Amino acid sequence: GLFMAMTMVKVKGHQLSVSIAGMPPLLIYRAADQTVEEVMIKAIPLGGLTNYEYKQQELTLASGDVIVLMSDGLPERFNEAGEMLDYEQARTTLLEFAEQSPQEIINEFVRVGDEWAQGRPQDDDVTFVVLKVKA
Repeated sequence: GLFMAMTMVKVKGHQLSVSIAGMPPLLIYRAADQTVEEVMIKAIPLGGLTNYEYKQQELTLASGDVIVLMSDGLPERFNEAGEMLDYEQARTTLLEFAEQSPQEIINEFVRVGDEWAQGRPQDDDVTFVVLKVKA
C-alpha cells in the first residue's frame, strides 16, 4: 500500500477550513489574547482505507493571527541523547516569535531544531507553512 499524509487549508477572508490526514496538529497563534491554539483532527493518512470520511473544521481568524502547518520533523527531531524536541517546544517557539514575519518564524523553528539536535543530522523531513492574517 501507498499512503500519504496531508493537511489542507482553505482561507477565505477571515474564515479557515482545515482537514488533516495523518499529520501533526495545526497551530494558531491568537493575537488578541496571545495564546497558541492546537487544532487536532485525528485521521488516517490518505490511502489507508477506502471510503474513509475525513473531517473538516471551520475556524474564524482575526488580524494578527498566525497559522502554522508543519510536518512532524521538527517536534520529533532527536538530539545527541536520543530525546525528541516535542510539540510543546513548537508551541512555545510560535508564542515567542509570532509577532515576526512568516519567514522569520520559520527561521526560528529551524534554529530551535538545529540547537536542539546539537549537530545530529535530521532523521526526517522538516516542512513549514506559516500564514499571517493582515489587518
